[in-house]
Amino acid sequence: MPITNYPDYMQPAGKAGQLSSYQDYLADTYPVESKVTFGAAVQLNATGTAIKPIATGGTVIGIALAQNIHDYVEKKDDQNYPVGEPAAIVKRGRIFVVAGGDVINGQAVKVDPATQKFTVDGSVEVKNAVFKANASADQLVEIEINLP
Repeated sequence: MPITNYPDYMQPAGKAGQLSSYQDYLADTYPVESKVTFGAAVQLNATGTAIKPIATGGTVIGIALAQNIHDYVEKKDDQNYPVGEPAAIVKRGRIFVVAGGDVINGQAVKVDPATQKFTVDGSVEVKNAVFKANASADQLVEIEINLP
């Protein structure tokens, strides 16, 4: 039976790194070399054995999938993968990220390593990724990514 009422199955967009569709997504697991925020673009380290946030000249291998619910009472720093922990990295599917400026549905996705936000004019290209909605700076926006 097809899903016809998505709010019954998917949570509304609430944070970066949250899947926007359960249909056909793929995530790999890597150890974390340097703290990775949920919804951040990541790259492999020099030896290819761990991940870290994207840097200038890096190659995006995916987006960090959000895993934990935020502790608003104690305001914990819990919206990231700490060093040494395994991280789920989305390589294929639809995921929410934070826009670094005005974006339009269908535009190619890039990342600004300085802000770790997704834009159309950042210095690092996210290959095979497009914005799936319009958004302004600091808003959540859905992207579709399809990396090997």
